[in-house]
Amino acid sequence: MGRKNKRGGVAAPIPSAAAAAAPASPWILGPARDMLLFIAAPLLVIAVFLPLRAWFSSRQIAILLLAFFTFGHHFPGFLRAYGDRELFSRYKWRFLIAPPALFCVAYWFNAEQLHGLLVFVSLWDIWHVLMQHYGFMRIYDSKVGAVSPVGSWMDWGLSISWYVTLIAVSPHYSYSLLSRGYQAGLPVISATALQGLRTGLLSVSALLTLAYVGYHLNEWREGRPVSWRKLLMLGIFLGATYYLYVFLDDFLVGFTVWSAFHCIQYYGIVWVYNRNRVKKNGPVAAFVRFLFRPSAGLVLFYAGLILAYGAINYFTAAVTNVGLQKLLIAFVVTSNALHYYYDGFIWKVRDKATRADLDIADAVGAPAKAKAWAGQLIRRMSPADKGWLQAVYLSCALLLLANLERERPNEPLAAAQSLAEAAPELGEPHYNLGLELWRAGRLPEAEASLERAAQLLPRSSKVFNNWGGVLYDQGRFDEAVERYRTALSLRAPMMKMPFARGSPLMPGEASSDAARPGLVYTNLGQALARLGDGDEAVDAYAKALEYEPRSAPAHAGRGLALSKVGRYDEARRAFLTALEIDPSFVSAHINLAGLLAYEGDDEQAAFHYQAALASGDERARQAAAAGLAQLQTTPGAP
Repeated sequence: MGRKNKRGGVAAPIPSAAAAAAPASPWILGPARDMLLFIAAPLLVIAVFLPLRAWFSSRQIAILLLAFFTFGHHFPGFLRAYGDRELFSRYKWRFLIAPPALFCVAYWFNAEQLHGLLVFVSLWDIWHVLMQHYGFMRIYDSKVGAVSPVGSWMDWGLSISWYVTLIAVSPHYSYSLLSRGYQAGLPVISATALQGLRTGLLSVSALLTLAYVGYHLNEWREGRPVSWRKLLMLGIFLGATYYLYVFLDDFLVGFTVWSAFHCIQYYGIVWVYNRNRVKKNGPVAAFVRFLFRPSAGLVLFYAGLILAYGAINYFTAAVTNVGLQKLLIAFVVTSNALHYYYDGFIWKVRDKATRADLDIADAVGAPAKAKAWAGQLIRRMSPADKGWLQAVYLSCALLLLANLERERPNEPLAAAQSLAEAAPELGEPHYNLGLELWRAGRLPEAEASLERAAQLLPRSSKVFNNWGGVLYDQGRFDEAVERYRTALSLRAPMMKMPFARGSPLMPGEASSDAARPGLVYTNLGQALARLGDGDEAVDAYAKALEYEPRSAPAHAGRGLALSKVGRYDEARRAFLTALEIDPSFVSAHINLAGLLAYEGDDEQAAFHYQAALASGDERARQAAAAGLAQLQTTPGAP
């Protein structure tokens, strides 16, 4: 009942202190938006992007998502780093020195064709992803007042354990990491050791899960707050990771779709932070104050800026100048490294300013400095300026990786054998092993590996094309023709995407399954010629030239096939065209010399034999020497 005022009216009741304080929301933005942008974001991107496989190839989808999501989502973090005056003042020297330093490192690694930096960035990406997920879990716990350090450590441990376990048990992801690691000179490990690691990780994760469930059940029974939003987010995160990394047979799409939901979560939380920063009149740059006003149009403008930044990576493949492309690739790698580096210290949830701008408050009665003993010990042992410490250990790690690759590169065949044993259910490792065995001259083993690859990748034209090459080298020309024709039949028409040539962000050795049609037709023509099917060989080479009109091997092969069917004038023109394209093409010199000798032009024949003799190819030198000897003994003879 309200009290009467002096005029006889009833005044509003005086609220108590507890009633005056509005209860904090357990959501970041609200139920619907939180489910869409944060908690159920993995389900959203799976539903939107996986159906695109009906129209686009896996590689095309990957390039699209890696550019406009994975690369594009660096922009909001940079906007905060350089648009928040207080933050920039606190970390000014890191923000000024890190970009040019990392760019120089990235350019040097790329120029030296070293892979260690990509390995380092890949591992850093895993840690970065985990810390973002863990941060969201702590936000939802803090929103309901669950600030126990035990719960924090359990969230951290379980997330790391299961995510690393799923990476290890994923044949695709483990193959991707191992292949990059072997390229960088990391030691080759046995299949037995890898299986032991997987079993150990599964065991640890299972035990942690039991402890985690027991802890939260006890918290609930004791009446302490438990965030079901956090638990739902954890379940969806791990379920989506398992589906996209382990269950889905298309890792290239799975990896990039997974990256997309990580980016959507990042877009949302950065928007929330900056909006609150502007709303509370924080010390931000004028552009940030303008961009994060409450306006639907500005939300679209924000998204457009992200897409525009992502386009840098997408259009890098369109650059034909080698020097400029090296600069752009270094920029792409630098952007990734800076994103991981900056996010490691600008978004810490335990920072009071960050918590305030995310509307996170500690629970009433919670100890102000409740920290785990391990965390206290680490902080006490750390130097005051952690930036220099980070620079030192990052530099040491990169120098170690560079030295490994330069001083003790792995033997390609041993690495390929290890990868095939580590992921026997994948076709790509068997394919690469087959190529290495072929290069080593172990043709029966190469054939067996490529046959296994064809069983696992039945739609891969590159597998059948190279399988044909191994059969050709064994003199089984009819079987080689069959494989080449199969390769040509597997060229499925797909919707084209410009500049879809590749990206340094691609996982591992991700590559297209499609062999170049011009190359396959050239190989087919060669095999048909060896079978004596001259006219069919000429037709195959003509098809090759429709796809690759500047192919010296196709012109030279067509010249040989034409000479076999007596069309000497056309053959001569074909050889000359091949040499116009590539003056050092040895087989064209030798075959043209043979044709000229047959026609009685010994002088020109000797010229082309001499050109072949000057090459570094020992077999070509022997053929050229034999041709010159025949010219000297029987000049003008057919």
